[in-house]
Amino acid sequence: ISISSLAIPINKNEKMLRSPVSPLSDASKHKYSSDDLTSSSRPNGSSLLPSISSSKKHKGEIQSQPHPGDFNKAIHINSENVLLCNKPQFQTEPWSPLSTTPRDCRRTKLIFDDIPRNADYFMQEAKRKKHKADAMVEKFGKALNYAEAALSFIECGNAMEQGPMESKSPYTMYSETVELIRYAVRLKTHSGPNATPEDKQLVALCYRCLALLYWRMFRLKRDHAVKYSKALIEYFKNSSKAAQNPSSWGASGKSTGTPSPMSPSPSPVSSVGSQGSTGAPSPSPIISIPQRIHQMAANHVSITNSILHSYDYWEMADNLAKENRDFFNDLDALMGPITLHSSMEHLVQYTQQGLHWVRNSAHLS
Repeated sequence: ISISSLAIPINKNEKMLRSPVSPLSDASKHKYSSDDLTSSSRPNGSSLLPSISSSKKHKGEIQSQPHPGDFNKAIHINSENVLLCNKPQFQTEPWSPLSTTPRDCRRTKLIFDDIPRNADYFMQEAKRKKHKADAMVEKFGKALNYAEAALSFIECGNAMEQGPMESKSPYTMYSETVELIRYAVRLKTHSGPNATPEDKQLVALCYRCLALLYWRMFRLKRDHAVKYSKALIEYFKNSSKAAQNPSSWGASGKSTGTPSPMSPSPSPVSSVGSQGSTGAPSPSPIISIPQRIHQMAANHVSITNSILHSYDYWEMADNLAKENRDFFNDLDALMGPITLHSSMEHLVQYTQQGLHWVRNSAHLS
């Protein structure tokens, strides 16, 4: 370190300033060398360099000295780096809210590939996951693995819809998947004081799947439902006209001897039970319909019930989601909100991400 490059400290009682470029005697060099070096290592030694900016001759030599201002700046930068290291990495987790807690560090994002696969691949994956769930004893892990297997079955049914597989029905695949999910939900209770947040999150995700599966099942059978509805409306319209035909019944309500084609002959029990008449039969409450109409009505009820089940499960999922707002708000922000009109691909990825968070939160491998 060049002693001549150091500025001379100024005493408060002195009135004159020595030029930093003036030559110093050996005694003055010896006098200020140790004091300057000692003071320059102190944090508050910034006042020791008042004339650095006025000297261009020794600029190159002075730059090698640790400027106290730069020292304080370095401390400030280092302190900021320490704070940044303790903050969550928003670049890797752009979905994470500003009020991130240490628990959210486990909410990592899954990477999904867009490689097209056939239905057989998803069927094998679904069977593998289901066998893994069958071998488990712990109920929560068992239900979680069944839910993951159900997602592979959903992907299998979706692949059946996309590909020409006439031997297999996606409707049947979705129907069997519904039963598997409902069984998984029954394994672990989500109500009561012993229910954990992970229990409610798992069941809410399963209810979302059930709601969209029932809605998709209705969409697959919608054309049949419309056809059955038209046939049933036409039949009941004609049957009501036939029942109101005056040729079958007189004005007084007594039978004229020709029974209605839609009403069988009254039984003796109903005749005896009639009031105010001795031999006049009363209309029977039982109406016979053709077997074809009966089958149409049963099929129509089965298809339209899917809509009712869909809305019921959707409302139950909403109620559970309200109890876990942070979880589902983060999931919606990351994957995009899910609706009844979401695709099967969106449903699978949304649920897979949610189940991944549930698994990590429950410390399951």
